[in-house]
Amino acid sequence: MKYLIIIFLVVLFIAFLYWAYLPDYRRNPREFWRTIIGMPIGMLLGGIGLTELNDLIKKWALKKKDKN
Repeated sequence: MKYLIIIFLVVLFIAFLYWAYLPDYRRNPREFWRTIIGMPIGMLLGGIGLTELNDLIKKWALKKKDKN
């Protein structure tokens, strides 16, 4: 029974990811993977107080460069 619940939750999670990220993928497939990788890592780093690393990940994901 618990395996059925786990499978259901995994399918629900995959369906959510498909629904949430499909418009972003259609808009710009090349940047999609940067978004998928960068957003959760940045949120995790920001949540534990590493804001400098969060900013670096954000710049990488959005391809923003410093103007020095």
